[in-house]
Amino acid sequence: MSVSLLLALVGLLALLGCCPASGHPCDISDNKEQWLANAVQKEVVVVGGGVAGLAALKMLYKNSFTNVHLLEAQDYWGGRVKTHREALPSGKQVLTEDGAEWIHGGPANFLYDIAQDLNKFTEPLDDSAYLWMAKTQSGRDADPSGFDVAEELMQVCERDNVQAQFYGSGYGKCYADKFSAKYDGSPAIQSEKNAWRFYLNKWVLKDTGLVDWEDQSMEDADHFTDWGYDMWNQWADGYDAIVDYLKDGLPESTMSLSSPVCRIFWDIVDANAENKVLVVTQAGASYLADHVILTPSIGHLKERHASLFTPALPNSYQAAMAATELGLCNKVQMGWESAWWRGKQDLNLNLQVIFTQDIPEEMSWLYGIMEYLTIHQQNEMLQGFVTGEEAKAMESIPEATLKKNLQWHLANATGMNVPEPIFFRRSQWQNNVWVRGSYNSYLKTGGTLKNRSPLAKPAEISGKPMLLWAGEHTHSTRYGTVDGAIVTGEREADRIINYWDKQTSAA
Repeated sequence: MSVSLLLALVGLLALLGCCPASGHPCDISDNKEQWLANAVQKEVVVVGGGVAGLAALKMLYKNSFTNVHLLEAQDYWGGRVKTHREALPSGKQVLTEDGAEWIHGGPANFLYDIAQDLNKFTEPLDDSAYLWMAKTQSGRDADPSGFDVAEELMQVCERDNVQAQFYGSGYGKCYADKFSAKYDGSPAIQSEKNAWRFYLNKWVLKDTGLVDWEDQSMEDADHFTDWGYDMWNQWADGYDAIVDYLKDGLPESTMSLSSPVCRIFWDIVDANAENKVLVVTQAGASYLADHVILTPSIGHLKERHASLFTPALPNSYQAAMAATELGLCNKVQMGWESAWWRGKQDLNLNLQVIFTQDIPEEMSWLYGIMEYLTIHQQNEMLQGFVTGEEAKAMESIPEATLKKNLQWHLANATGMNVPEPIFFRRSQWQNNVWVRGSYNSYLKTGGTLKNRSPLAKPAEISGKPMLLWAGEHTHSTRYGTVDGAIVTGEREADRIINYWDKQTSAA
């Protein structure tokens, strides 16, 4: 077949809807009448099988809503909770986390108790278990006083009374305004001042997922509740233990993987004059439901809402989405047969890196990494968080190039011989069409939203909640957390339960 004929055939197939013309998996042709005719009746359809969706389904099922269904676009449950397990040729078992990794908030977080009850809780290692180093990119010892300045500002700019002074500005303005005076008043050497400011910027981006540290409004940052605990507890056998916990007791018949939802018609009136929602998957499976709980990331919703919903979402909700973004921070993880950094001290590695000189342009994505840490319970492995614009760039670089760049970076910074890793993994959350980011969601500086309640407001018809919204981005004080996402799923399930309780009472 000639190339021109092949191209013509591909174009014809795209026009006929046999394959997506734009490349997105949800670019499917409209077949509403057939979808309606074949639709399976459901009380509730939950879209998204992350922890918010699983929590919603579990609460509904426990409250006698059994004609329900959960649709997940990807081939695993958990969303941004994604535990990776792999057996190396040596037989060693590797466990890493692509997404959520810590139980933030200590005992005030209900996940803390669940992990303990399941006997899957582990304490963080003491600082004495780590070999702490602060180095320049070329291996010279960096002045630890510069680190002390950055660490102190990370605490100062988190205080409520300080954050209130920066209302109307971006979150990073506190750091930007206070750094110079704090540094000049410390014993840190002046020649490293710019390098430590850059380091502080990357530390903030790592913790927040921001590309620019002033992107998030200070009001939104101040609304976050950390309960006063900075603890680094983890799940002993992987964060997906909470996924198994949420799935426990749910029939497999109520859940479908690899089932992207591509069309939602939320103005359907059935033969009984009841308002319904028609939900259609990429494969053409259709469901007619009283309610739909939507838990996709704000990154996905912002990108696809115009083609996903008919009719269009209310203007007020579109405005709320426009004022919200999903941040990005990626991970690179490497493993060796033995820990080359241990030596006689037999310690884990905590390596802080500052850039006092430029590095080769082809390695510029490394500017996004400000530290390397031994992965908890994986003593021969290191992990670095890649922040900002560099996190986006890293996703498109070939894996072999990334590994060579990382070897070069570690060898130059530590002055040690760094073997080629036998294990390598990187997250690519921005390239994931079902997520388009990792953490945190945030309200934009100068935007119209002062809190996230508009993102949780259901789309109603005649007082009936048709589209209900859950997910971490809809929680005003625990956004960006697994516990916050779970609470929102339960919140929306409870909203449906209360609605039908009132309908029953009124009847």
